[in-house]
Amino acid sequence: MLQKYISEPFVAERTEQPYVGISILADLSEWDEVNGLVGELFEWLKTQGTKPAGAPFFRYWCMGDSEGKYQMEVGVPVKRMVAGDRRVVVGYIPGGSYATAMHKGHPENLEKSLEALEQWAMKEGLDIDKRWEGEAEIWNGRFEFYVTDFETEEDLNKWAIEIAFLLLGDDAA
Repeated sequence: MLQKYISEPFVAERTEQPYVGISILADLSEWDEVNGLVGELFEWLKTQGTKPAGAPFFRYWCMGDSEGKYQMEVGVPVKRMVAGDRRVVVGYIPGGSYATAMHKGHPENLEKSLEALEQWAMKEGLDIDKRWEGEAEIWNGRFEFYVTDFETEEDLNKWAIEIAFLLLGDDAA
């Protein structure tokens, strides 16, 4: 049974989407720095004369734990590819099928929703596009899209965060 923080999961198709981002290697004690990168990206886009084309997101490349570090990017979708710089990288949200759900509520409970989505995908026989290299869990598409506008909704208990895991190519919607 799914817990109270997550909507009913489903498989959704996404088209490839360009984005700008800032790469960071951080542990949980550094999350204020991670969150601060969202504002930095919006300011960078403003100086470039480019508008966001969607919600800011966190993309996890390599998962950490309470003692480890997460290799990740904080990103913002854009309509067209732009040139990055020494700080800002450019990339694409991969097109394909995603196991998707909406986390509802405080981000401190997000881990429960992420676990529930992964368990749901396994129960449904869906193959998430990830692999292990030794102790490292490598993901090709693990995203948290922060769909609630954090500038207008300060109550974290009212936030909505779309979580999406890229599936291997043969898991069509």
